[in-house]
Amino acid sequence: MKITNRFSKLEKAQVLPIVVAAFVVLVAFAALLIDGGSIMLNRRTAQAAADAGAMAGARELCYSTGADPLDVARSYALMNEAATVNAQLDSGLITVNTTVTNDSFFAKIFNEDSLEAGAEAVAGCFSPDGNYLLPIGWSCRPSLGSDPPFDPGLDCKKMALDWDGLLKPLVEGPPPASIVIPDNDGDSFEMDDDNIVNVDVDRKPPKQIYVIMDKIAVNQETFCKEELDVDDPNYAVAITCDLDGDGKNEIEGGGNRGWLDLNNGGGGASDLIDWIVNGLDFPIVPHTWLSGQTGAITSVYSAIKEYRQGDVVLIPVYNAICDDNDPIANEVCMTIAHEPPFPELPDTGDIDNAGQAPKFHVIAFSPFYISCVHIHSSDYCPGFALAQEMNPDPKHPHKSLIADNIQSVEGYFLKNVEFPLDLENHCDVNLGNCTVSLIK
Repeated sequence: MKITNRFSKLEKAQVLPIVVAAFVVLVAFAALLIDGGSIMLNRRTAQAAADAGAMAGARELCYSTGADPLDVARSYALMNEAATVNAQLDSGLITVNTTVTNDSFFAKIFNEDSLEAGAEAVAGCFSPDGNYLLPIGWSCRPSLGSDPPFDPGLDCKKMALDWDGLLKPLVEGPPPASIVIPDNDGDSFEMDDDNIVNVDVDRKPPKQIYVIMDKIAVNQETFCKEELDVDDPNYAVAITCDLDGDGKNEIEGGGNRGWLDLNNGGGGASDLIDWIVNGLDFPIVPHTWLSGQTGAITSVYSAIKEYRQGDVVLIPVYNAICDDNDPIANEVCMTIAHEPPFPELPDTGDIDNAGQAPKFHVIAFSPFYISCVHIHSSDYCPGFALAQEMNPDPKHPHKSLIADNIQSVEGYFLKNVEFPLDLENHCDVNLGNCTVSLIK
């Protein structure tokens, strides 16, 4: 007897919608995997293009070549495969929005013919947090009578200390008990207030100490014994500037350095103090000729002592002095300022900050840790004390050629300084170390 299942046809009819539904799900998964992956790739491409555009535009803000920062931002974003670009400049920030589009694959089934992803990046030019330019010029020039005319290993090279890996833990604390500083015969050093001194009884500073003085006994362009012949009539009253015998001067003073009129304001001590206390609100870039300001001004040293001792600042480094109100038109001055191994004249040319001669040609800005300021005879600074000890007065036993009332700033040139960025303030003043950074 044949038995017929009356539900069999119905069951076959029910399978078809399940198969169709499964197929739709599989297509959806395929769309998700393939087109979704394509969207993610577009998103990364759009973000990379936005980042590149924002960074390029901010770099133009930071180190202007004369181009429109927005045009630069758009150009770089398009070069990085962006389909559309919108760039805006607001409050010193470059904002770049990009999109990347390509044809879809499976998503066309759902009437999505193209896949689009967008991204946004914001970048700016930021100054280091707590960045101050000390209006003191440091010389990077040939020694008098040197042969060859310039030896970069002796005349300009500074014994810089590693800030990030060596001094920063000692200075900012919590300090180690002591550290060993290279090139100091294995001696250990510790902090004494803001000074770095040998832990032995002599309490002397490391060999890398530099001392910047005013009104040293010899009022001449070159006052160091190392740069004079022994039969020179000024040799007896010149001072020893190479404190550690390494062939490089650790003391600068007299004609070898000076206060710099950073904005040609001619305001004297009031301007100098304002820059020391508040920083600058105007740009200074390398290859700028600045006028000098003469004299040792007690109030200026007092401002450095009160506001900048124990800080890292920037010191302008100059490689030429021109005794001409118009150094750019002076062929001799321009040749000296740009002869090897110094940087060549840039395409934009030198900048003359006007003012009166002498003019100082600034080529760089060097980080410098101020450890001590000597103002009065009662002040004790280890670098100053070492300079006095190294320069006894042959005519007066127990005295020095460097008088007790000479004013000075001492400290250490630094390398590996990573200034934290002040993201609240844009770098309207580029001192040569402003940094381009993405903030979004």
